[in-house]
Amino acid sequence: MTRRRTRAALVAIFVATAMAGVPAVAAAHVAVGIGDNNREIFTDPRFLALGIRYVRDDIAWNAVNVPVERANLAAWVAGAQADGLTPMITFDHVIGSVRTQRRLPTVAQFSRAFLKLRGLFPTVTEFETWDEANFYLEGTAFNPKRAAQYYLALRRDCPTCTIISPDLLDVPRTEAVPIVTWVHQFLRYSHGQPGIWGLNNYFGANRLERQTTKQLLHAVRGKIWFAETGGIVRRRNGSSVGFRQGAKHAAKVDRFILRTLVNLSPRIQRVYLYEWRAVSAHDTWDSALISWTGVPRPAYGVLANTLALWGISPNCSISTVPPPCAGSTGPTAASLRSRNPVLTVRPTARGS
Repeated sequence: MTRRRTRAALVAIFVATAMAGVPAVAAAHVAVGIGDNNREIFTDPRFLALGIRYVRDDIAWNAVNVPVERANLAAWVAGAQADGLTPMITFDHVIGSVRTQRRLPTVAQFSRAFLKLRGLFPTVTEFETWDEANFYLEGTAFNPKRAAQYYLALRRDCPTCTIISPDLLDVPRTEAVPIVTWVHQFLRYSHGQPGIWGLNNYFGANRLERQTTKQLLHAVRGKIWFAETGGIVRRRNGSSVGFRQGAKHAAKVDRFILRTLVNLSPRIQRVYLYEWRAVSAHDTWDSALISWTGVPRPAYGVLANTLALWGISPNCSISTVPPPCAGSTGPTAASLRSRNPVLTVRPTARGS
């Protein structure tokens, strides 16, 4: 029986047993995480109520050598682990001009920075080699050999860690090397298939298409994590997107991701939605579940309802905001926030 049919059957059982007053059997499902380096998430009851266990942060490869970035990372890791969450760290270019961000470290420099990070944060054990490695603004776009060397260095330096391949961005060839082309070049130097591949599934997901996800599934043999994905509310970086934008569109996309794309293969095992909360009304990238004014968007309801369908009901004693908590008399997000002030927000911006 295929995974899709299995899920359909289990959902039918869920409905039937619920109608009969019998506790429902939770359907098989992917693991869901949130990608955001905004530390507010760790004290937001609307997030805590959902029962999500995974979070992702994207940092410069040399962040541990920069005092401000190292302090931000330390606070993020501490917040994640205080909530009992599993953090994943993705390495990326340094912040600066286009020329600066395309400049790649040597393998020795990359390895030294990673070992220093491991020494500072030994409980973090999930790492993604490089962010959007096929994107033209990344030095790895035309140097998959170096990306493979980074991947092998991470495996060598932490053999007990979970090491994810460089993740791929599914945008048109005008913005990135085609996924399959880049993967085939990477595999020439990686000495075997990575066990887990990362995919930043934006273009296909927002066009409600399956093609780019299927392309990666056919090109590789390992598991696939959607390291970044989500419905785009607004993208202001001067490039054409070719699909509708807005909060309603984003909700439709997130539903498509969680109800359709994840069912393409049992190898798709984890999904990180990006991002939790928008920073301002002028963000160059906004795919957040919570608006910059603090109001939950329709996509938040899609996420909460999907988790509940899978048997992960929200904890309404933490927050009554998730739609499945309608009618609950537990504390509201606003009341809990007044008792548990959020940490300082660190602004982020997407360039892709």
